[in-house]
Amino acid sequence: MLYRTKIKYKSMKKALKIMIFTVVSSAVLVSCSDLLGVDSSRLVSDKEYGHSPNDSLYSTFGILSKLQKLADSYVLLGELRGDLLDVTESSDISLREIYSFDISKNNKYVDLNKYYDVINNCNYVLKNLDSSKVDAGRKLELSQYAAIKSIRAWTYMQIALNFKTATYYVDPILTIEDSKKAYPEYTIEELADALIADLSPLKDVPMPNIGSVGSYNISFSYFPIRFLLGDLYLWKGDYQHAATEYHDLMFKNRLIVNKAYSATWQTDNNTISNTANIGWMSSFFVGSGEVISTITCPTQFGQRFDLDSLNYQGKIVPSKIALDNWTSQTYFLNEASNAQGDLRKYGSVWQKSRLSSNTSYSSEFKPTDFATDKDYNYIFKYKLYNQNVVVYRTALLYLRYAEAVNRLNKPNLAFAVLKNGLNSTTMYNHAIIPVNEKDSVSAAFMNFGDFRFNNNAGIRMRGVGNADKDTTFYVFHQQANMRDSVLYVENLIQQELALETAFEGNRFHDLMRIAFRRIKNGEGDASYLANLVSKKHVGNEAAIKTKLMNTDNWFINKKE
Repeated sequence: MLYRTKIKYKSMKKALKIMIFTVVSSAVLVSCSDLLGVDSSRLVSDKEYGHSPNDSLYSTFGILSKLQKLADSYVLLGELRGDLLDVTESSDISLREIYSFDISKNNKYVDLNKYYDVINNCNYVLKNLDSSKVDAGRKLELSQYAAIKSIRAWTYMQIALNFKTATYYVDPILTIEDSKKAYPEYTIEELADALIADLSPLKDVPMPNIGSVGSYNISFSYFPIRFLLGDLYLWKGDYQHAATEYHDLMFKNRLIVNKAYSATWQTDNNTISNTANIGWMSSFFVGSGEVISTITCPTQFGQRFDLDSLNYQGKIVPSKIALDNWTSQTYFLNEASNAQGDLRKYGSVWQKSRLSSNTSYSSEFKPTDFATDKDYNYIFKYKLYNQNVVVYRTALLYLRYAEAVNRLNKPNLAFAVLKNGLNSTTMYNHAIIPVNEKDSVSAAFMNFGDFRFNNNAGIRMRGVGNADKDTTFYVFHQQANMRDSVLYVENLIQQELALETAFEGNRFHDLMRIAFRRIKNGEGDASYLANLVSKKHVGNEAAIKTKLMNTDNWFINKKE
């Protein structure tokens, strides 16, 4: 007999002694609309599972319903602790706690239980999923098996990144005896070793296409294994393997930085006009070719999703630092015509007063708009999400690749990701990629000569015009030695992450990864992160900086 117990976590270590999780059964899942709203509260025994051909599919939906509960936390924990998202006078205590790095055990956005709920459901389904079923030579359930492992791995990574260690187990905890077993606690680097071994055999398995629920496409609710592997290697400091995994995903999935998804000023007689086209916003639409992974959160099925309401009510707003980042850039049309500002500002933020107007988002701009940030306190990305939290995009993939190859002493190659775009023209231009950054036999992760990369653009070209032609404002200043050049370009990558991926959930962990790397290499200390984050805490900057100089405070305390 199996039992059900619902508990509140004080810490995973303590809770394991008493927990028995619930898993999903096809008996309580009868339609697609029910699937995403299911509470996953019925436990089934091993004998019951697997008699219906739809059991594994229904169970996958149950896992996705659990994953949805992490969406708000993913964004808020990743952004409120960074330098780009701010609170206001109307923000509630839970938001303020995250913002000030003083999170209580009752914080509604920080519930360790929800993370392990996803993991235990994954463990149960993986144990019972028959990935060896063969029909006409194809393993029918292998794609679901790989997809569920990707969800489990991503969830484990969130635990380690936010709580410092993750309690690692791969079999479902179904009995009191199971909960009493000893399980290892892994940091992100230790966890990386376990997850790389677990995921690597599955990286060529295609993700399942399971269609839509209503108007929501849930086929993007998985995490490509090569992207996960690249991230795990990046956290480990294994940059060649990271670059290889990122490149292989680009190549196999034909992923490019499409210049069509750019924000540009229209021209009049080869000069900048007063009308802008904000095509960059289309990159957030599911099915655009840019979106790789999402957490889908349709509230009509009973799920709670706070991000859109917190945004509209002004409880979370862009920081002045975020707005200044876009304002301080230079838009380059040609040597004779340039303007202030990165147009990715529009699409990242907006004036809430204009949301209900009939004014097109792509018209009635003026270059001088960047001189003021008046009323640009609505995060337009969250509106574009349409109850999908975008986790992985192509632009992020290329920025992570740039981070990896830069640490392989290829700063010009990394800079080309930002400025020029990786294609055959770029790769064979020694003025852009010097010979000393090419291996005697060019490494596979540097192969961008294939036609599929012909239209690959520099990421900056999405917001500042013809960045690839700019020889004045955005150029690579060679430093005195390779180490300094790598650090210089790494700072540019960090800045580009702020311009391209602001508010998407990655910011604090991106800063944390760079800071830990520099500490480990003797290239700096905790001030790298502490200085950047504390600047937004006007009036309390010194206290926050002091707190963040202790790297233990970068993690959430597991309350006993």
